[in-house]
Amino acid sequence: MIFTSTFVAALLASMLPAPIAANESGCVSSYDKSKDYFPDKVQVKYGAGFDITYEGNAKYIRNSISGENYVLYQCGTPAPTNVKATPPNSLQVGNWTKLAAVPGTKIVLDSAPASAIIEILGVQDTVGASYKFFKVTSPCMQKRLDALPKIQQSFGTPKARKRSNPLVRRVSYDISGSDLQWTFTTYGMNDPHSFAVNAEDASDMLGKAEWIKFVAAFFNKEAEANKIFDAIEARYKSIQRKASSEASKTVGFARYNKVANGTIISWTIEQPQSWVVQGLADVNMKAYRGNTAAFSNVNDFYKAAGEWDVLIDLSIEPLSHGGATIPQWQNLLQGYGFSDQAKDGSPKFLASKSIYRSDLISSYQNATDYNEHLQVQADQLLEDFGKIASSSGATDTVWYRNMPLQVPVNWRSPSNCQN
Repeated sequence: MIFTSTFVAALLASMLPAPIAANESGCVSSYDKSKDYFPDKVQVKYGAGFDITYEGNAKYIRNSISGENYVLYQCGTPAPTNVKATPPNSLQVGNWTKLAAVPGTKIVLDSAPASAIIEILGVQDTVGASYKFFKVTSPCMQKRLDALPKIQQSFGTPKARKRSNPLVRRVSYDISGSDLQWTFTTYGMNDPHSFAVNAEDASDMLGKAEWIKFVAAFFNKEAEANKIFDAIEARYKSIQRKASSEASKTVGFARYNKVANGTIISWTIEQPQSWVVQGLADVNMKAYRGNTAAFSNVNDFYKAAGEWDVLIDLSIEPLSHGGATIPQWQNLLQGYGFSDQAKDGSPKFLASKSIYRSDLISSYQNATDYNEHLQVQADQLLEDFGKIASSSGATDTVWYRNMPLQVPVNWRSPSNCQN
């Protein structure tokens, strides 16, 4: 039997696996009501603080942290009619419903975690502007934002939330009359074109990383987000399994409070967020869980913190002309009344040189990577915790700067952009 080349080609094609459907990378030209436009989907597994469901040409997201509802629909298809967006001029405060066509192609940044995620997903070319006061540590994002327009906020008429509450101004980003689609921000706003990214308020470590899935949904990048998250989750659990089995260390969080003239007025013990408590526990450390307290006498502070193995310092250094900067070791010596050399009776964390700050990666624009990549790279953060747990005076961490050993800040600027 003789086969024609056309027949052979058709036979071979029939033997190949069917092409795998994927989310659209742009707008579609026609609409099929029966089609699943998002074959690539994400699921929330941990305490992220948002949920997402899919139906036809739409994604329905509930951000329980900001108290908002987001409906994303495939560009080129009609907006869903089963939900109504909160009118732009609404007097409603909170619980807004907001609609947007995806994938995003030109957006505004006012969220450090969103900036980190956008780089992780490789969609930084979609950033078209930023809020005028928004700063990041990523050198390449700094370089990009420096060349882009800066957006201001508009303040509308005050409105009452409840009789018992004061008037609250309507705040929105001024993107009207432009081709900018929306703003990623850090909190819920009475703005139909802003979407809150709340990784810093997730209840657990891997829940923070799941905000990669959240941002990915706005770019139809669910497949990429799943791969990235699965790798973070696997590495996180591997680090957890290998965590030190030595006696658990107690970690405390505190700050000295200094006014602009240089006077130290008090010392405060702070309570860490739940994801910090969980992350420390996952490497066999425990966060100090006593009550938040302020001390007017440093010796009283020493008594309360004397048994801490590790101190995480949260202080800031006020500037005489306004604003603040990050402290150096000499500032901590003054702020806490430490001696440069530990003596008998010194706190345990001072004797073991285990005092840290989370500003090892910072920018000259007064941003720290604590608010950026640390918020979503849970595996790397857990590795930092593990290094602090397994050694005295760890110096090879990514985000935590050892203060007694005077590890220098890794200052980032646009000139550091490599790729």
